[in-house]
Amino acid sequence: MNKPESESSGPVVLRRGLRVLGVLRQAGAGGMHVADIARAAAMQRSTAYRYLEVLVQEGYALRESAAPRWRIAELGVMMAGDPHAQAVRGLRPVLRQISDVTGDSAFLICRAANDSLCLHREVGNYPVQVLAVTVGHRQPLGVGAAGLALLAALPPAEADEVVTQNEQALRAYGGMTGVQMRRLVENTRDRGWSVVGNAAVPGVLGVGVAVCDANGYPRLAVSVSSLIDRMQALRQRSIAELIRNQLAQDEVKPQPASAPGTSSGNAP
Repeated sequence: MNKPESESSGPVVLRRGLRVLGVLRQAGAGGMHVADIARAAAMQRSTAYRYLEVLVQEGYALRESAAPRWRIAELGVMMAGDPHAQAVRGLRPVLRQISDVTGDSAFLICRAANDSLCLHREVGNYPVQVLAVTVGHRQPLGVGAAGLALLAALPPAEADEVVTQNEQALRAYGGMTGVQMRRLVENTRDRGWSVVGNAAVPGVLGVGVAVCDANGYPRLAVSVSSLIDRMQALRQRSIAELIRNQLAQDEVKPQPASAPGTSSGNAP
């Protein structure tokens, strides 16, 4: 005879956690307040909160820092066994610190074929935030600051091939051409970090730093974006140094954007 499951048994705990996950899925991109999640899942608020914390830790849910709302992680990029999920768990505190210091939004980006893919975003405390890029957002590699840092850190032949394949897609971003993108890549290699504005979001400028693996190959990038008026040249440099310093403290060593044997263009 089967014994009834107790409230603390594994299957019951799993079902309750899945119930919370189901509520988040139904809520969609807008997310829900913990009180509404608890009501929809038929459990105490404190219980729902504990499940939500676990879902965030394992990469299935997100909480916007600027609002007490929880939502599902988009596009499955946060699955627990995915190396990207491990990167998000490891670098979330770094992005949070960068965002707290700058007051602006910080982004963690990876490469997805010839695109950049947003894995995580932290929102700052400045009254006006750049929120057009959300988790799961894709755009041609090089259009955003983090994507440009990744593109410039690739071996030259590989980077050139990506630009060639993206030339048609780039036109949708302010009429960007392959020639212009290659110039941005050269400037980024010369400078060591990326700066790009107005391509994806008008009136916005971003600064990005590539994060390379032990072999010097770019795997991720971190960027900060804000209104152009807040991103004068001196602040751009200080933000790039902040990103590098925070990554170094976390024992994630970003490598210079220039590839061996690559000549650099003039910095803007």
